[in-house]
Amino acid sequence: MDQEPHIQPTVHTHAPIFHGFWPILLMGLSLLLVFSWEIWVGVATRRSAQQLQEQQARSVEQAKQVQAELEKLVRGLVDLARTDEAAQKLVTKFGIKLNNPTVPEATPAP
Repeated sequence: MDQEPHIQPTVHTHAPIFHGFWPILLMGLSLLLVFSWEIWVGVATRRSAQQLQEQQARSVEQAKQVQAELEKLVRGLVDLARTDEAAQKLVTKFGIKLNNPTVPEATPAP
C-alpha cells in the first residue's frame, strides 16, 4: 500500500478588517458635544449681556433723575443765597456757581 500523503485542508486566515464606524461615531459625538457646549455658552453670554445692558439703561435713567433733582436743589440754594446769609455762606464755602443751561447739540449715535 502506497502511502498517500496526507492532504491537509487549507485554512485561509484573513487579517482582521477594522471598520471606521466606531471611531468616526465617537468623533462625531465629541464634535456634537463641543458644538452644543459652544452654543450654550454663546446663548448664556448673550443673555447676560442683554441683562447688563438693561441694568445700565436703568442706571442711566436713575442718574438723570438724580441729576435733575440735584440741579433743582442747587438752583434753590443759589436763589435762597440772595436773601439768606447762611445759604450765602454755603454757596461761597463750596464754590457753587450756576451756568446757564445750554441746549446740547445732537450727539452722534455710536
